[in-house]
Amino acid sequence: MARRKILYTHEYPYHVMARSNNKDWFYIPTDACWMIFSKALSKTSEKYEMGIHSFVLMNNHYHMLCQCSEKYTLGEAMNYLQKTVSKAINAEADRINHVFGGPYKATLIREPDQFSRVYKYVARNPVKAGITHSVENYKFSSLNSKDIKLLNEDEWFAEIPANRIEWLNTEFEDEQYIRIQRALKRTEFKLADRMRFD
Repeated sequence: MARRKILYTHEYPYHVMARSNNKDWFYIPTDACWMIFSKALSKTSEKYEMGIHSFVLMNNHYHMLCQCSEKYTLGEAMNYLQKTVSKAINAEADRINHVFGGPYKATLIREPDQFSRVYKYVARNPVKAGITHSVENYKFSSLNSKDIKLLNEDEWFAEIPANRIEWLNTEFEDEQYIRIQRALKRTEFKLADRMRFD
């Protein structure tokens, strides 16, 4: 099956995900991996004017909410980011194999209510995986680190939560979570009529 073409724009944010080769854990400890990603994201932001709303590093993949500038496409920024990260991880691990198992996956997000759901989905990834019991206790997240400079995401929220941490720690209903997962497999975040939820 051919890969669906990414919709390139600077007007809306994207959810981006990439997984390690064979779904194995990254070749180096997560602390070292986090520092590599943090530096690479900083360089990518500076060189390609890509803004980061949220970033979470897992053992064998990452999730990111980001936005591009008029000058550079997501493809240009991601090509630089993935190559930079791969080179650094391989150098640290003394390996030459692929770090990522394939191309990154990107989903365009056009609506504030979509952004809110995806932002929460990204932050809750470590909780859903059973690595931590609360979002504020996971250190490989831009939510809890100053290593990654973030854009102000508030303009994209449908409604800014009064207590963001409490809101992020509130679980999705199973059906909602599955629907978000499905929508993030598309090039544009869309919930089919039968998938809509409040």
